[in-house]
Amino acid sequence: MRHRHTKAQLAAATRAWDEATLSNDYLFNRVMQQKHALLPTLQRLVPELAIKKLVHITTQHSFKAIYDSRGFRLNIFAEDQNGRRLDLEMQVVNHHDLLKRAACYQAMMIDEQLEEGDFYQRLRPVYVIFITMFDPFGGHHQVDHHRLYSEHADQQRLPSLVNYLFINAASDEETTAPVLRRLCAFIRDGTVDPSDPLILKLEQVQRKAKQNKKWRREAMRYNLAAQDAKWAELQAKEQGMDQAMLAMIETLAEQGMPKDQIITTIAKARKLSLLAARQYYNQLMLSK
Repeated sequence: MRHRHTKAQLAAATRAWDEATLSNDYLFNRVMQQKHALLPTLQRLVPELAIKKLVHITTQHSFKAIYDSRGFRLNIFAEDQNGRRLDLEMQVVNHHDLLKRAACYQAMMIDEQLEEGDFYQRLRPVYVIFITMFDPFGGHHQVDHHRLYSEHADQQRLPSLVNYLFINAASDEETTAPVLRRLCAFIRDGTVDPSDPLILKLEQVQRKAKQNKKWRREAMRYNLAAQDAKWAELQAKEQGMDQAMLAMIETLAEQGMPKDQIITTIAKARKLSLLAARQYYNQLMLSK
């Protein structure tokens, strides 16, 4: 039977979409899959590349080395006019694995370039770019750029085949270039600087994306699914707590502790009121 969501859940899903910024993964993908939004964004994030045009863009680009290996899926994958490959990722939750993830993505983006018998000279540089809503390395920097360097004292940079760029959009570091700070502010909380053409363009593309009926339905479906998953997680936790509570009650009862004392004990242990603890006791004992 199809799950019926309440009016409150539907209203919450609608509100989440209407109020979403580019930190929303789904909205980010829908906006950045459009060349006229992605190209100027990449030009601002990596100005040293002097990207003139993008010849290829895909969303949710998949890699899988062998049939039983773990697959990888990139948010936005693009290739510029010089064959350089760029991966643009939005990351809201910190799983403390960004460098390892970036290394995996980079390895797959390099591996995919060569076919059997190809020379290594064909390899083109790859750029893995994470926009995060947290400080990824605890240094309070808005930008962390990782490249290959020589171990010699002169720190001579090697050919930039591998590049990792981490943009902390949650930061507003004053030493960061103003153009990047304005982009981060728009991604983070939707702040629009009317003097910045890129921000105005992104705001327009974002507004149209939110008005797209198909994307709106998909976004709401994902949001409702997330609500369902959170509810299921809470239920599982409550059931786990019920089992732990029941085990505590049974242990105390076996030790000969009176009912009222058991209720007082679990109220203190679980930080519950005496009334709530009594209801818990009665409910759990009835379910035995």
